[in-house]
Amino acid sequence: MKIVQGLFIALLAGVLSVGSHLAASALQWAQELPSLESLDALTFSTTSQVFARDGTTRIGVLVPVVGEDRESTNRIPVTLEEVSPAALQAIVAYEDDQFFGHYGVDPLAVLRATYEEFFGDAMRGGSTITTQVIKNVLLQDIRSERSLERKVKEWMLALELERRLTKSEILQHYINVIFWGGNVYGIGAAAQTYFGKDPIELNLAEGLYLARLIPAPNSRHDDFETTRRSMREVLDKMVRQGTISREMADRAWRYPLQPLGWQVEYDGEGNVVSAVRTGADVLVQSSVSSDLSRAVVLAVRDWLTQRYGESVVWGRGGLRVTTTIDVQAQLAANQASLEAEVPEGAQLAIVGLDPATGAVLAMVGQKLEPGAPPEEFNRATQAMRQPGSSFKPIVFATAIEQGGFNQATILVDEPAAFHIPGQPPYEPENHDFRYDGYQTVRANLNTSRNIPAVKALEAAGPEAVAEKARQLGYDVMPYYAMALGSYEVTPLQHTAAMAAFANGGVYNEPYFIERVEDADGNVLYEASPRSARVWSEQTAYIMLDLLRGNVADREPAYGLSNRAVVPGRWVAGKTGTTNNEVDLWFVGLTPGLAASVWIGYDSSRGMPRSMTNSDGTTEI
Repeated sequence: MKIVQGLFIALLAGVLSVGSHLAASALQWAQELPSLESLDALTFSTTSQVFARDGTTRIGVLVPVVGEDRESTNRIPVTLEEVSPAALQAIVAYEDDQFFGHYGVDPLAVLRATYEEFFGDAMRGGSTITTQVIKNVLLQDIRSERSLERKVKEWMLALELERRLTKSEILQHYINVIFWGGNVYGIGAAAQTYFGKDPIELNLAEGLYLARLIPAPNSRHDDFETTRRSMREVLDKMVRQGTISREMADRAWRYPLQPLGWQVEYDGEGNVVSAVRTGADVLVQSSVSSDLSRAVVLAVRDWLTQRYGESVVWGRGGLRVTTTIDVQAQLAANQASLEAEVPEGAQLAIVGLDPATGAVLAMVGQKLEPGAPPEEFNRATQAMRQPGSSFKPIVFATAIEQGGFNQATILVDEPAAFHIPGQPPYEPENHDFRYDGYQTVRANLNTSRNIPAVKALEAAGPEAVAEKARQLGYDVMPYYAMALGSYEVTPLQHTAAMAAFANGGVYNEPYFIERVEDADGNVLYEASPRSARVWSEQTAYIMLDLLRGNVADREPAYGLSNRAVVPGRWVAGKTGTTNNEVDLWFVGLTPGLAASVWIGYDSSRGMPRSMTNSDGTTEI
């Protein structure tokens, strides 16, 4: 009997010792708990989204880069109302089917964890949706540990979180912080990454697939067939619990699930016949990504960084950027770039904008090729290239504006030397070393002979031409070679300058961002582009007519009239070619659109002689 009493006393002492130890540890851990206010940190690492002018078509994303290792975090915050009820049902059913009934912790998990702490086993599962929010937001530094300390801290914070927030608020935090593989966090980015759709569009099968990925998203996505088979168990459980009907479960099972990165075939009963990986890894979103126009997203990135700084764009992120891009115009520009036949290694840029506003409607920054990797360099906004003869309309417009020139003014195309005090004579030549003699202004713009253009600049005055050019956004100095476009300009700026002729002489500063909102919906920026009258309405009308003639007056054999004409609409335009065919240009105007195309090598070497503007830029 004494032996039994001794054992009982020893056991009681052990229990009291354990209790004392737990109590002391719990008090210490309670003092180390982070504040629940840290949940606000969710807004500091979210993906910025770039939309077309319709406000709904997503052009691309800017994924923030966080931490000392500069890892990108693809997160698109959403509210519960922005997620389909079917997807939410699936996530709760799989992750925590007692979520709406408990107070943040699983009592059985508490007992199991206490037992395992003192008998040497590693901490196992038992997480609730509430504790997972705590683990992923407030206890990130120890979330990978399997210790009683982490568990107790989770439980304490979970109980307090349940007291402060509603179940809906907790669930909303959860769907925005949970890791979904690669660099994907939250259901907003997960729905786009795995299914290319917004979370409100997810059906029950897609929502359940995402739910099944949560414990180990990378490996489970790689093993589609196993993940798919396990979905049947969850569907059956949801039927037993009355969450869905048997008919809904069967319909979800038969749905032909096709996550991005997989090509899957099914039989009539919803069973997988074959599953094959396709393409590159879809789980890691690069910091700049676009399905419609990388050039636009790059331009947006540079604009945002310059205006707000890297900490806003790449740190907190969460910006919503509405651009001026027209989806159909952008698709047409993309297709034109894909179909363009250019010499191997040559590049191109395309810009289209609205002459009446300066709003950019389409932008392509490279020669698009199927399967080719996207480039960092956006030639539409960054490439500084000589415009060649496509600048001549600015020269003639200045001369016409001053009153000394009109369409019928006669100029002589002949060898000439232009004298500049203190400098050797400037002696320009035509590209074919031939001269056409007497020409009207209209005829000269059609044939693009060089000597008459320099004579027009001399008559107007180099400083006067340079001043008009500066008003149009060019950065030029007054010299004779300016008449032949021997300075540098980007395709975007060149297009905007020429667009003034189609807008009654009013220049509109080009812009591609209409509106910027922060992660909280506050408006940071709304466009108010600068506009200014550069030409009189009369001069603009005359020049537009001259440029229409440059397309319509030419012999069909020349090529321009064949390739630049749009049936049923007038088209005006001017080609430009620099020495040795280094740069090929066409700037075109038509009702509601000003567009330019540039073709050339980044290295500024000459294009093949067989490549001309007639079968290059104008056709595009």
